[in-house]
Amino acid sequence: MNQYVSRVLKLRKWVKISHHIPGRVRLKYKLGIIAQLSAFKSQDIEQSLQSVPAFKNYQLNPKTGSILIEYDPIAIEPNWIESLFSDNESDVEAACHKIAERVNNSGDC
Repeated sequence: MNQYVSRVLKLRKWVKISHHIPGRVRLKYKLGIIAQLSAFKSQDIEQSLQSVPAFKNYQLNPKTGSILIEYDPIAIEPNWIESLFSDNESDVEAACHKIAERVNNSGDC
């Protein structure tokens, strides 16, 4: 598993989808992330997001406690994004593999 994608998957435990339209998803920090922020440096989060080819663009906004991610809704099905940030581990793993297969045909998250 790619180390940065692994970080994104860890990060998803601390965020929730606040708004999602095909091609754009806004994540908000969950309560409790403040205690975990020492483990996540801004640079680590940025490297994690950059390492996922499915994400075309992203913006971190520490003032609002949100992350805006843009992706190609034709290449990546919006329900995969919903699953990627869900609380269900099997859904997350399945979405990760589907996205990886679509992006690079390797199936390796």
